[in-house]
Amino acid sequence: MLILSDLAAWQSHPLDSPAEGPAVKPIMSGADAAAVATLRALADQTSGTSPRQVTTTGAGDRWRALLVVEQADRSQYDALLAMARQPAGIPAPLAAIALTGHGFHGNRGRPWLAARGNLHLSCALPVDLDLARTAAGIPAVAAVAVCDALVRCAPGLEPRLKWVNDVLLDGAKTAGVLASAQIRGTRALTVVLGIGVNLAVVPAVTPTLFVPRVTCLHQHPPATGVTLPDLTRALLAALWTRLQELQDTGAASVVAAYRRAWGDQGREVAVWAEGLPDVTRAADLPPPLARGRALALTDDLALVIQGASGPLSGGRLAHLDDEPSLKPFP
Repeated sequence: MLILSDLAAWQSHPLDSPAEGPAVKPIMSGADAAAVATLRALADQTSGTSPRQVTTTGAGDRWRALLVVEQADRSQYDALLAMARQPAGIPAPLAAIALTGHGFHGNRGRPWLAARGNLHLSCALPVDLDLARTAAGIPAVAAVAVCDALVRCAPGLEPRLKWVNDVLLDGAKTAGVLASAQIRGTRALTVVLGIGVNLAVVPAVTPTLFVPRVTCLHQHPPATGVTLPDLTRALLAALWTRLQELQDTGAASVVAAYRRAWGDQGREVAVWAEGLPDVTRAADLPPPLARGRALALTDDLALVIQGASGPLSGGRLAHLDDEPSLKPFP
């Protein structure tokens, strides 16, 4: 496994072993050293081994270090979240990738199949965000950044967001995100993000009402040549930019970008409470919280549905016009 503090140093093919390559004598600033120490601990917790190499050539004032492991035996996102809750917290912006692994999950613990060839990124960074100005943007920032990165890597792609945080290409899910903030009083002090992007492999998962189809980037012609390092660099750059916007100007620009990428508007949808089982038919669930045409998003990204008693701030959305076309995944 590798720890990199300059992504330009990562030149390996995405299916090559990250342990390959010459060792580089580390020259680290204090922030680099703190980030690397945290990532070594993360590697111990999630893969049971310590990194063999550390490559640091300076990362400016952005992400201080990146950990790449062959396989994680537990969720790196969960481990970073636990670290963020400790008194020492997260010392500097850092990120981790597992090429494959076990115990990965989406929202509410729903399993995420970590297929080799896809991107499984977790990152954490200390922040100082005024919740009154930024709360609406924190859950959305990763999904917006994924859309930014996909377009940057493959101009011509048109990613769309399915409320709340699924990223779709041509109506099929290609990415999902997790977001959490450690809060003290009226301020968020740490943001932890988990992002899974199907890059080269369409996971073999069962279709459901909520995710009737999945895809990967390489199934879409503009993106067939995108590599894992390409996507990682683009995504970390996009995350940094969007998080800085959140810090500097509040949630407005992130919310505006979310609305531009939002793909549910005008569609017949239904929203159920979280915690219900994955099924293939709406008839197999209790009545939804709301059902009707998706009309708009409020400034805090609550969903307005025609005929509903008020905007919905959470839940699981299904496109009802997709239900008759459910087909088995590969």
